[in-house]
Amino acid sequence: MAITKESDKFYMTESASVRKITCLSDEITDEHIHDFFEIVYILKGKSVHFVDGREYHLKHGDMLVINYNSRHSHTAEIGLQYVNILLKPQYINQSLANCENAFELLKLSEFEQFRQILDESKCKITFSGNEREKIESIISIFLDELALNPTGYELTVRSLFNVVLLFIFRKMALDMDSAFNGMSEKVLSYIRNNCSKKLTLEAMASKCSYNPSYFSRLFKEYTGQTFMDYLKKVRMEKAVDLVSNSDMDILNIAYAVGYAEKSKFFKHFKEHTGTT
Repeated sequence: MAITKESDKFYMTESASVRKITCLSDEITDEHIHDFFEIVYILKGKSVHFVDGREYHLKHGDMLVINYNSRHSHTAEIGLQYVNILLKPQYINQSLANCENAFELLKLSEFEQFRQILDESKCKITFSGNEREKIESIISIFLDELALNPTGYELTVRSLFNVVLLFIFRKMALDMDSAFNGMSEKVLSYIRNNCSKKLTLEAMASKCSYNPSYFSRLFKEYTGQTFMDYLKKVRMEKAVDLVSNSDMDILNIAYAVGYAEKSKFFKHFKEHTGTT
């Protein structure tokens, strides 16, 4: 594999490379960027990496994903063993030949299910237990295939890259349960207490600092309903309560639960209760 350097930027002539590296002395690298993305997996020892101003302490089982043009440096002590995977997306699919962002891979059909749920800022991930055994088994096969070059090794290696990327994307995917933890009841309570107002998916997503598509997925995963279906249910439950326990007329009830159009209120009320 040939890597060249111009100023503080590294360039790789190939589209992919996998290397196992052992530090024979203490190591400090200068800050640099590169025209490929890099995956570092720690097999033994510890190291500290600095990526775009953030500090990451890595140990056995930790993996760091460093995107194109991210400013990066690291320090390591003697005895550190790690696997260095260097990859250009075009190796996976030629349609990505001109991209300079690792996450352009999400445009490919095989990874599209991660498109809306991937946390691209989550560049450090950790494998433990059975997961760690699996990823290290894959890495071992990687290294054997590249060292021995048996018949068909190119196909094996290309397939293994896809498997490694799949494992990485799974770990980088936003955890629906934990992401909503501590925020879920506040969101649902806000909807219940403000159902008379004009509530939109976009506005609620903004309140929670999520993009609308991710918030929509998260909300449905947590409640089992879309945002609009849940809002409609809350409004109808409040309408039924007001019909049963207040002297308000129907039109004022419709307005009180957030309906500006009485025809839509009547339609939803019948759908919800089975009666006019």
